[in-house]
This record gives sequence, C-alpha cells and structure tokens, in this order.
Amino acid sequence: MRESGDVAGTPGCKLVGPAGELELKEGVIAAKRHIHLNSESAKAAGVENKQIVSVKIDTKDRSLILGDVVIRVRDSFNAAMHIDTDEANAAGASGEVWGEIIK
Repeated sequence: MRESGDVAGTPGCKLVGPAGELELKEGVIAAKRHIHLNSESAKAAGVENKQIVSVKIDTKDRSLILGDVVIRVRDSFNAAMHIDTDEANAAGASGEVWGEIIK
C-alpha cells in the first residue's frame, strides 16, 4: 500500500487496448485510501496534509468506518475521497456518497 503518486521502485506493466499499447516501467501500486482537500476545506475540517483519519460512511444498508485514511492537501484539489472498488462495495456506496471525518 502506497500513497498515490509514490511510484518509485514499483513494478511496471504493459497496457493493451483497442487504441494501442502503453508500457510503464514503474507505477503499479495499490493506493492507500485518501481524501483530497484544498487548503480552505482542510482548515474548515480541522485537518492537515498527511494526517491519518477515519471516515464514517453512512449508507442505507451498509454503513461502515474506514480507518487509515490519508489527508492530502493541495490548493488545486476539489474535495474527494478515493477508495477502491471493494471498499465502496462493502459500504454499499454508489454515486455521490458523503462521509464524516473522524479524528
């Protein structure tokens, strides 16, 4: 597990599709779950870059709390949480879903 963008020393892969091929020398990772926030949103939420938090996802049938979520702050970011498909399925999350940061 790595933070997205941290690809140094990772394996590569070859992607093949109808538009052609692309070979990557490195970059294959399982990304840590993380939240993108701009400085203003991070300040409003009371969190800082690289802080580790938990997030409560409250869905109709499968609410859960995800731990070890990395806060990533950059002024170019729009607020978004990135989780993998298995995590989204476990929470019954589809489309626009809101979560609560737990510090």
